[in-house]
Amino acid sequence: MQVSFDFNGIEIIFFIIMFILFSIQVFYYLYFYRKPLKYLESEEKGDVPYTDKQPGVSVIVYAKNDAEHLEVFLPSILSQNYPDFDVIVVNDGSTDETRDVVTRLESEYDNLYQTYIPDEARSLSRKKLALTIGIKAAKHDIVMLTNANCAPEGSDWLTYMMRNFVEGVDIVAGYAYIDGEGQRKRRYVAYDRLMFTLRYISYILLHKTYMAEGYNLAYRKDLFFRNKGFSKHLNLHYGDDDLFINEVATADNTRIELSPESRMVIHYENNFKAWRELKLRYDFTAAYLKTDSKFVFGFERMTVYLFYISIVLFFVYGLYYNLLFSVVSFLFWLLRFIVQVTIYRKSAKRLSSNKLFFLLPVFDLLQSVINLYYKIIGICSKSKNFTWQNL
Repeated sequence: MQVSFDFNGIEIIFFIIMFILFSIQVFYYLYFYRKPLKYLESEEKGDVPYTDKQPGVSVIVYAKNDAEHLEVFLPSILSQNYPDFDVIVVNDGSTDETRDVVTRLESEYDNLYQTYIPDEARSLSRKKLALTIGIKAAKHDIVMLTNANCAPEGSDWLTYMMRNFVEGVDIVAGYAYIDGEGQRKRRYVAYDRLMFTLRYISYILLHKTYMAEGYNLAYRKDLFFRNKGFSKHLNLHYGDDDLFINEVATADNTRIELSPESRMVIHYENNFKAWRELKLRYDFTAAYLKTDSKFVFGFERMTVYLFYISIVLFFVYGLYYNLLFSVVSFLFWLLRFIVQVTIYRKSAKRLSSNKLFFLLPVFDLLQSVINLYYKIIGICSKSKNFTWQNL
């Protein structure tokens, strides 16, 4: 083992390849994954324009056997510090005390209403039907969508979401996170959710919106009806948020709101089970999304493995032939790790997720394998995602 600064042609080529892979990885973190952080910094500096107007808004809450959630979380929506809003709870055939809870709350809040899905609606996406009924019942020009198991972080949630409806904006995507997703046994869930979120948020900020999540999502009623609602994907149970936004979003009509006051907290009894179902759902609808993000981030995942392979090969080569190669390969890995962990931890802190450190490279390597595993499961059970299965 020796240290030499004389490289042959093959060694120079290998070094260039490793440097290119390193540069690609750093580029993704600095350009894509750091973009939400930069946006938050711009917002805090006052560089993001907002409207002072407070347009009327109808909040549509989807509920299915959510009596306990509505009892706890619905008052936080009904008591928002906002001048003009109503709340419509759409009951999707609940068999628990959902109707009784909402009826009791109706006597306390004069801006609360409820409606129902007909029991005979069997061969349709009940979630899409519920939202359509709620949107038709809305009296305001802007609708705010969420679920019964969601609670805003503060009393100014609507204020911060609605401030984004400046001229030309039809869609405002808010941020939602799973309560307790950073628990010790669920650290991978927190990692996967945050990376998933950073990807679609970065695309919104790049004016290339390809999806949003329906836990915290607002848009104009006119946009919904002009595009015939969910008619293009009535054969699918899912897609009421990602596929619809993919269809109607343009380069200029969508904004993201990331302030702490605007966030929704999602509550599940079993976070891992909920994450698994969400993952299968979004994996299925991803095939219908029109976006280059699948190629862009797919390429990133490929270069992750190529980078690690090159690091290992260079390190081993250096141990036998030239120690300088081992040192250089370790430095490349260390620099990438520093960039990765810095941006991830800052994002996790700002977006209420779990701040990982030494587990981050492990999860980074495991993600593609786990994604493949769930993709296979999804393919084997994809027929259940079609509404015709209920005929």
